[in-house]
Amino acid sequence: MRDHTAAYRIGAPTLIVIAMALWSLHVNWAHAGGSDPLPYMPVLNALDLGHILAVLAIAAWLLRARDPELQPAFPGRPGTLVAIAGVTAFVWLNAILLRTIHHWANIPYRLDAMADSLLVQAALSLFWTVLAFGLMIFARVRANRAAWMVGATLMTIVVVKLFLVDLSQMSGIERIVSFIGVGVLMLLMGYFVPLPPRQDAALAQEPSR
Repeated sequence: MRDHTAAYRIGAPTLIVIAMALWSLHVNWAHAGGSDPLPYMPVLNALDLGHILAVLAIAAWLLRARDPELQPAFPGRPGTLVAIAGVTAFVWLNAILLRTIHHWANIPYRLDAMADSLLVQAALSLFWTVLAFGLMIFARVRANRAAWMVGATLMTIVVVKLFLVDLSQMSGIERIVSFIGVGVLMLLMGYFVPLPPRQDAALAQEPSR
């Protein structure tokens, strides 16, 4: 460990993180999260608790790796790992929603059954809008234009989905709830979370000391 500090502090944990991300993508696709004979509870089940433990382990590694007293220094904020973490977290959160619908609404945990379910389509539209709203609020607080653009892109996907998928499949109360819910959240987005200014523009607006 003394002679290969970088391999132990950065290289090996990075590979483990990538392996955990691949595990997460696999189990969220292939496993419905049943805990028979225990009843299914979102988050409070073995599959989601395993994800939470993985997140805590990664957070502990990042906090330790960023210790300025340790060498070699952690290489900033690698974009690849951030992208992997974002995609994995998005898939996991959607899987929690779909597994909950599967267990509570008796919809088979299969792609074709989920795609044909009006409840699943309405829930996904509202859930993606909430995720986009939360990401854009985070981006506004942190003045992170990249995160804001990701949230705006997700919101655009929701709008396209509403017209191409939801409008053709839904009728009655499902369509009303989906469109009204997404519309209200879009109005809130436009009012509370405008695009953050560029970093150089924000610095130029700060009063000189």
